[in-house]
Amino acid sequence: MLFHTNIFKTITPFGYKKYKYTPELTMITTLKSIPRIGEKTARRLIEHFGGERQALDAIINHDIAALSELEGMTEKSAIALVQEAIALDEGAGMRDFLRTNEAYEIYERILELIKYSAHTGHARSKLSLYFPLPSHKKDKIEKTQKEIGAVIEKAGKLDENELSAHFSKIKPIKTNFNIPAIRDRVIIATNAEEYEAAKKFPVSVQLVSDAREAVDVARGYSHVIASTGLAGMDFPDDLDIDFMDIRKAQMWQVAPEKELSFFTKNIESITSAISALRLIRQHSPDFCDRIKDEELEQMSSCLTKLSEDGNLKNGLDSEIDRCSSIYDRLNDAVTDAERKANLEFSALIEKSSITVKGFDLLTAMDGSINRLFEKEIKEKYNSVTAAALRSIAAELNLNPKESQYVNNFFGDEVSHPIKVNPRAVDGLKNHMLRVIASKKLVLLRENARALSALKETASLMVREVLDFDVGYTIACFARKYALNMPLLNTKNGIGITGGGNLFLENAVPINYTVGVSGRNSGMSKLKDARVVLLSGVNSGGKTSTLELLAQVVILSHMGFPVPAKECEIGLTEEFFYFGKSKGTMDAGAFESTIKDFSAVANNKRKIVLTDEMESITEPGASAKIISGILEELDDNNGLGVFVSHLAESILKNTTHSIRVDGIEAKGLDEQLNLIVDRNPRYNYLARSTPELIVERLARKNKDNGFYERLLKKFK
Repeated sequence: MLFHTNIFKTITPFGYKKYKYTPELTMITTLKSIPRIGEKTARRLIEHFGGERQALDAIINHDIAALSELEGMTEKSAIALVQEAIALDEGAGMRDFLRTNEAYEIYERILELIKYSAHTGHARSKLSLYFPLPSHKKDKIEKTQKEIGAVIEKAGKLDENELSAHFSKIKPIKTNFNIPAIRDRVIIATNAEEYEAAKKFPVSVQLVSDAREAVDVARGYSHVIASTGLAGMDFPDDLDIDFMDIRKAQMWQVAPEKELSFFTKNIESITSAISALRLIRQHSPDFCDRIKDEELEQMSSCLTKLSEDGNLKNGLDSEIDRCSSIYDRLNDAVTDAERKANLEFSALIEKSSITVKGFDLLTAMDGSINRLFEKEIKEKYNSVTAAALRSIAAELNLNPKESQYVNNFFGDEVSHPIKVNPRAVDGLKNHMLRVIASKKLVLLRENARALSALKETASLMVREVLDFDVGYTIACFARKYALNMPLLNTKNGIGITGGGNLFLENAVPINYTVGVSGRNSGMSKLKDARVVLLSGVNSGGKTSTLELLAQVVILSHMGFPVPAKECEIGLTEEFFYFGKSKGTMDAGAFESTIKDFSAVANNKRKIVLTDEMESITEPGASAKIISGILEELDDNNGLGVFVSHLAESILKNTTHSIRVDGIEAKGLDEQLNLIVDRNPRYNYLARSTPELIVERLARKNKDNGFYERLLKKFK
């Protein structure tokens, strides 16, 4: 597996950069050349991505998020698909090295531990693309080592808690979404060419033949974009119209909401990525250097004005805020004014009296007394409604043009109770909405124009920051478990100092070597033995030691650091791990197991770790079978550690020089708990748990010769 050569630029497994599919750079030429992709899947991928090149681009760039959007494609199947592509392109897959299911299970357990340190779902997914490679890929393993080592060094300077707070909010950029059509905006075209050009925008489109028709159409919309061919026409002043060449119009001019939707739908991811990028650059100024600081500042400034629902935030424009406040408070202001007007009018009427004299008396005698009453009431009505209109205008702080709408709130005819004309109120409301929409459109266009040039920048930034978390996760994992990079050599052996099993809490560090290693100089005999039997007490740490060796083997072949203070290892082509069998097998299962072991009988360099194979059949036969397998391994350039309680019997069945190491229990405490030295002793056959128990009984019951006689059977 490989990272990019520039560590803090783009971190992706196997060294692929985020570039378009280029046939000459990959072994993958068609979708169907990738295992798992048949005719049906290839067709679905092409339809989803818009072409085979685009689909290949997503696979080669390991875009799991994009592949998972394909209907019927789960994240797990997307990962498997990319793994197949990597194996095809590299000429080696994970099962070429991990030759048994148990070896693969240990790899998966290690991977889950690494993923636990991930800060993003993206990193958790991408980590599944990392797997151990065989020794003929040594150059790539070494390159990965070098790059991860640099990541670990630089990651130590970063504040994980601070970064994690931003990482947790970053998700892959969404592009597969639609915005609703903007119904209150229209493009008025004057010919078929303009009409066709206008149809790409998410607004209403109307084709007109003359100015009168254009005016009629325009009156039905809050905002009008008209052809420059209509610029000389006489449109009413209350219409909000922009004239432009429709054939050259851009999205940010006509529908800035659509241009901005890319940013508003991804606003949390983009803003969090900006924050994370700035933190990373404090210690690695060259990280993602294709993005300039000025672009970050411009993007950040524009995004602070937008909300996730696609609207502008409050407080950006005082006039928009004033108009919005008027609109929000209008109903309450009108209701309150209407109520006060009715109270005042009723009070005036109750207190009214009419004195008729002079000419008015003659008028009354003429039968026109109703006109006298109407005149008196009309004066009071006009006085009350005029005061109500002034109070509304003052309460809402209306300007002269807005106040003209208020003048129509009350009818000229006297009515009781006094009623506000709802159509007049709606007139002011619509006016306020038009003003708000017009001013918002100006701001939206400004932001859309600035951000339209930064769409690719935003996508690149989010991608780079998400990919950074992949490498950063590995670094955090290494720091958490105090891992160190192993020394890779050409020898056939493993040497570990201060190794601790990742699967155990508070694991006791151990030292151990198998095969040719610079760490076995203190050994008296068989120091370069490549095939070893590991003996010892139950629960003494034999399986734990075997798991530690497996972890070291897998991680070192991934190019990752290993759980040891110091380690050297010779890379191999294959790794076999055989766990404990559950009881004696029947004939069929026994035959299957022997067939599994037959895979080690080749001359490839390999490592074989086996845990208590003797339980597959009765002890005598098991010892013979194990000795035969050890001989095959020794003869075929193999490296192996076999945990067994049958070491003595196995040695009797072979002429090969096989070393026996032991994990020795110093004894038992009063509660019969083992007192164990977890470090294997070289060339030492460790005592078994039953022997220790009998020895303890003999010591405690010296007057009973039975225990002493049993103990002699172990000698």
